[in-house]
Amino acid sequence: MRVALLALVPLLGGACGGGAAKRPAISKATTPVARTAGDRILPLLPEGAQLIVELDFARLRANPVVGKLVTQALTGPNLPMSSDIPMSPLANVDALVLASYGMGTSQAATVTVLVTKDSVPNGVSVGEGLVALGPELWTAQLEARAAIAGVDQKLTASRELLELRDHSMPPGAPGAALRITARLSFDARVALARQTGLDAPPGRISIWGDVVDDLAIIVDADAVDPGDKKSKQPTKRLETGVRGMLAGLASEPAIRALGIPSSLHGARIVAKGSWVRTIIAIGPAHLQRVVQRADAMLSSQAPPSS
Repeated sequence: MRVALLALVPLLGGACGGGAAKRPAISKATTPVARTAGDRILPLLPEGAQLIVELDFARLRANPVVGKLVTQALTGPNLPMSSDIPMSPLANVDALVLASYGMGTSQAATVTVLVTKDSVPNGVSVGEGLVALGPELWTAQLEARAAIAGVDQKLTASRELLELRDHSMPPGAPGAALRITARLSFDARVALARQTGLDAPPGRISIWGDVVDDLAIIVDADAVDPGDKKSKQPTKRLETGVRGMLAGLASEPAIRALGIPSSLHGARIVAKGSWVRTIIAIGPAHLQRVVQRADAMLSSQAPPSS
């Protein structure tokens, strides 16, 4: 149970002891403890991304528990990915980084970078084994930054972004299958509130997730918009909203069919200062059952063989 132990033991020790829970502190490091799939791509992204999603498909496919399921999902007919990403090359994509800009506005745009050795229709090369997809205005910026990176090896993502990204990653973690970093403007928070029903959407979000023989996900949410100096730190409202979201998610038919509600209801939530940390863990035996159910669901959706 390496993942859950890494995530739960150091992070819940303070919360479960006799003293007050320690506030999740932003690391001073500007690089993650363990290198993950998006490290090479982040410096190429234009500044100002409000949401960055990193998925390490190679890590997931290599996992003995979920690897077969992930491979089947990536080549199946009902993959819930961006319409900009063609279906055919996804089975051979090692990683994906998605960056969204102008969320909640008419200028909203998303660029996607794939780590793949295959050619991708409509893709723009932004480095060896890197292909960008998205509006030309944005892929051109990626091309320009890639050219700079080829000359100046010191090109890096901003310290603020890297610190927030590392916020949820446990010390000693072996890597990550999923990382999400969000710095949300007022418009983006309004859009998030509409989509999720959160009464007090967070200004910043850091998510880390990984799977070995078990699965763990850590979600850190900052109730305060860093640009709002008058904020009253509505942490309790955010904590209440998170609990409501977990309960709502647990009632979804697909989640119930997979047998995940107990993990959502049992999620550990720690609130301190303006931060709310949520830890979701699925143990080895439980994860095996979830994978078996997911495999059955995918098999039932597959078209009959000719």
